[in-house]
Amino acid sequence: MTIPSDHNIATPVSIKKRGDTALEITWGDGHVSTYPARYLRQHCPCASCIDEWTGEKRLAPDSVPVDLKMLSVELVGQYALNFTWSDGHGTGIYSFQTLRRLCPCDQCRGASMTERSDEPA
Repeated sequence: MTIPSDHNIATPVSIKKRGDTALEITWGDGHVSTYPARYLRQHCPCASCIDEWTGEKRLAPDSVPVDLKMLSVELVGQYALNFTWSDGHGTGIYSFQTLRRLCPCDQCRGASMTERSDEPA
């Protein structure tokens, strides 16, 4: 999947499904993020998984099956992705900003919010 890009840090240049267990996104700044399916599911932003009023997680991360599969990924407008998971869940809309913030690589996980202040919320 190729997305028109203005080279914004939170704009994907390409999105590739890696089998049924990972997703790879190349961002406008050249950074490549690889997301394990289970990790994405554990961070689902939908109202069933996150309390809309408090922001508190409702989904227990350990409740997500270790062998979870990404059945499909679809573009939502030009701003987000929606996944269908093998556990039957499929209501989360992951904005590109959310996905960039969730990047699990060592470089991104080590960056403080201050260092990443150029990233849109």
